Amino acid sequence: MTKPLIQMALDSLDVEQTLRLAALTAHYVDIFEIGTPCIKHNGIGLVTELKRRFPNKLVLVDLKTMDAGEYEAAPFYAAGADICTVLGMSGSATIAGVIKAAKVHGGEVQVDLINVPDKVACAREAARLGAHIIGVHTGLDAQAAGQTPFADLQAIARLGLNMRLSVAGGINQSTVQQVAKVGADIVVVGAAIYGAPSPAEAAREIRDTVDGKHRQLILQKISGVLGATDRSYSSRLSRLLDQSSRTFVAGAGRSGLVAKFFAMRLMHGGFGAYVVGEVVTPSIQRGDLLIVISGSGETETILAYTKKAKEQGATIALICTKASSTIGDLADVTFQIGNADQYKKVVGMPMGTTFELSTLLFLEGTVAHIIHNKGIPEEKMRTRHANLE
Repeated sequence: MTKPLIQMALDSLDVEQTLRLAALTAHYVDIFEIGTPCIKHNGIGLVTELKRRFPNKLVLVDLKTMDAGEYEAAPFYAAGADICTVLGMSGSATIAGVIKAAKVHGGEVQVDLINVPDKVACAREAARLGAHIIGVHTGLDAQAAGQTPFADLQAIARLGLNMRLSVAGGINQSTVQQVAKVGADIVVVGAAIYGAPSPAEAAREIRDTVDGKHRQLILQKISGVLGATDRSYSSRLSRLLDQSSRTFVAGAGRSGLVAKFFAMRLMHGGFGAYVVGEVVTPSIQRGDLLIVISGSGETETILAYTKKAKEQGATIALICTKASSTIGDLADVTFQIGNADQYKKVVGMPMGTTFELSTLLFLEGTVAHIIHNKGIPEEKMRTRHANLE
């Protein structure tokens, strides 16, 4: 199946902001859409400027033409628009007029089904007239009321019309794969990109998801999280380890597996390291260090361990995703991995995967820091490696 094109909705009324956003996302999108408010406010000159700056990108002008189709659309095609939109509600004559203007300039026409009562009938008529793209569009007001384009998308896709299918309305990184699987040829994304802390990163994530580059997506995500993590953490954690008599590690589920990995590495490095919950783990005492791995900082079983260790006078270090939490309030030091915005739902990295993998690499990097600073030879570490395997 051909991979869908990604259309970036440029909705700002500020022309300079629009052009900056286009520059940030150009590498990851195929079509620049000049949104209806944007084109009304800034005029036809924006079409020419976008084509001048990005000659290899398609430019769609969301005119939402309702009458005088040829007369309204022709100047925009002449200015460089590759695609113009016409409302399905406008009727056959208006749609045919826009198609006529498009033919003169080698452009294409998208018929927008927004607010059309009988979308199936309108799509069939648009195909008969010779339109190139049918737009399944849930507008902002409808989105605010909780509507989505998915049901309409499925109904139109089942028709098997000789037209490309575009879908718009609240599409984000979590839903883009769903619309692509249904059969969308063009996926329109707006707020999920321009409303993100990093529009370029958001556009790249959507591109990788659409293209099925899941390994690349995971690597880039973890790289971004570690890049946002305080670089002094490895040195600070190393000092805590040196200052402590013994080190205990605790985590639940996959965070617990990360904790075990770290404990094993510490043992190889010559530290007295224990995993909380193992039958051979001794009692924790004053002067010991408890390293807690909990993304939320609220894991109930780990909270109980933390309270007990605090009562015994041990030092508590929390590795988590946020600055404030119940366990964090008990901890002597908190190591926040990345920032909270980086832990929103990511397709292909479910249920804490981003935190766990990022923490694993952070701790492995800390071990490398310790080995380098202390000059611990690998041969010495191998003498501590298990031989009853």
